[in-house]
Amino acid sequence: MRQHVHSHLGPAHHAHPGEVPLAGEAPRPADPSRAVMVDVGEHRGALVLTAPAEREGFEVEIHPASDPSRHTHVWVLPRVGQSVTVYAAVFPSLPAGDYAVLKPDGSTGMIVSVPANQLTSATWDQ
Repeated sequence: MRQHVHSHLGPAHHAHPGEVPLAGEAPRPADPSRAVMVDVGEHRGALVLTAPAEREGFEVEIHPASDPSRHTHVWVLPRVGQSVTVYAAVFPSLPAGDYAVLKPDGSTGMIVSVPANQLTSATWDQ
């Protein structure tokens, strides 16, 4: 939700102080993405939040609705298809449950349910 650039030494170093990283966090890629691997299963789902092009490079922050201390974030990136580019933040593997999607000011913008065995799609336009 906030826009900033920082480097990480790897997934174990991705959380900010006081945060517990969730599976699927990674540093911002330099090139547009053509494909994204998702890991869904009996207890895990994935979340894709589409966004307007002007949100490219912004971080989208979420946390389980039941545990606001467990923030995770990914960047809105261009996702290049055969004839169209879509801007989206992809959370490739999350424990099934309800997630609060935060607004840029840190307040909750919406709650999205991420069921197991599914890829859920929503629009991040707050």
